Amino acid sequence: MQETTYTIQQITQFTGLTDRTVRKYLSAGILQGQMEGGAWHFTLEAVDAFMSHPSVRPSIAARKNAMIYDFLADDKKPAEKACLVLDCPNQDKQALSAFFCDAVNSGGYQNLRFSFDAQRNAAPRVVLTGSPTDVLDLLTKYNSRK
Repeated sequence: MQETTYTIQQITQFTGLTDRTVRKYLSAGILQGQMEGGAWHFTLEAVDAFMSHPSVRPSIAARKNAMIYDFLADDKKPAEKACLVLDCPNQDKQALSAFFCDAVNSGGYQNLRFSFDAQRNAAPRVVLTGSPTDVLDLLTKYNSRK
């Protein structure tokens, strides 16, 4: 089985950090990766080490909390919007993160945001925000993969 690797775009998706910020951490040596075919690739171990680094962890936590806070604080949403917090005990975090990265990138979802947190002391957590149709569709795909 080939090891799953992640791109900068995928890291920005599930951490909420900007491309520029992730690249600064890469330049500083906090994120370790491999340049392949003109693009950076990162192993799960490298991403785990990056996300648990004391300089990075508070920024990621702030971004994830902001997704939920922004959803709750926006009382003038122009369209229906859903926010789902999904705790996934006993799930393989590599398979889980790969599923959500692949599904969000290939699913044709408009304005669906997600974050993934496997660094908590509890179960890995996924946060999804977007249209109720997109959130429910992705949740259905997640449930049907089992």
